[in-house]
Amino acid sequence: MQDVDYRRLVEDSPLATLLVRDGTVLWVNPAARRAVGVDPAGPGPVGSTLESLVHPDDREGLAGALRAALDAGPGRDAPPAEWRFLRPDGTAATVEVVASEVRFEGAPAIALACWDVSQHVERHRDLVHRATHDRLTGLPNRSLFEDRWSQARSRARRTGRGPVVAFCDVDDLKRVNDEHGHLAGDEVLVAVARRLTAVARAEDTVARYGGDEFVVLVEGPARVEPAALRERFRGAVSGVQVPLPGGSSSVTLTCSVGLVDDDPDAPITEVLARADAQMYREKRARRS
Repeated sequence: MQDVDYRRLVEDSPLATLLVRDGTVLWVNPAARRAVGVDPAGPGPVGSTLESLVHPDDREGLAGALRAALDAGPGRDAPPAEWRFLRPDGTAATVEVVASEVRFEGAPAIALACWDVSQHVERHRDLVHRATHDRLTGLPNRSLFEDRWSQARSRARRTGRGPVVAFCDVDDLKRVNDEHGHLAGDEVLVAVARRLTAVARAEDTVARYGGDEFVVLVEGPARVEPAALRERFRGAVSGVQVPLPGGSSSVTLTCSVGLVDDDPDAPITEVLARADAQMYREKRARRS
């Protein structure tokens, strides 16, 4: 196929198409100019290196993708690859790329046909997040928490330093719901999530385990006495005033905390039950 015939074939294609040789862009169609965020009527990225157009985190696989197209030979597609075009405005377009060898200006070149899959990737990411996070607070849910706990146990076998588990219960949330409505109760839960996250370390996991129950996986553990660690979480919540919907009043929070060392030989549910029991002992002691 002559160069002019190839250009005519893909010029109006909705697929972003780039021709590349030795890592340098030789020609692009208007869809490719849009994909990389430049004026479709302008010269676009011709003369730029392909690497300069791709997100830094995705550049490692570029050479392999181009080499695979050459290895496949003319007229045969290499296995699809995925990377992100990094646009001048800082946004990125995720594309699925099929590379194949063609001849351009009398020499071999690589044609890159790119499908914009940004919306699909974003939808998938959103579905994964919804499946693993609490919708109200945005915290990891029970499933994700237990998965991270299992991973922490695996690391503890190598390091000898097991995690600590804090079981946190918001006191009198039922009373808040009964007296002020569930919207007020939701405000309380969001405030608790925010404050527990603020005092946790980056390597800790704060999760909403269900209802008014939160758990914190303190991995390592932190070099802090158990009483001080318990007080850190209790103090983050207790005494905090949360404005109620309408702004006419507020509710003051308190929190009870049970803290236990993980036992890797026991099921996760059993360790949590121990932390739960300790939390209730503390709750009763403070009320007596």
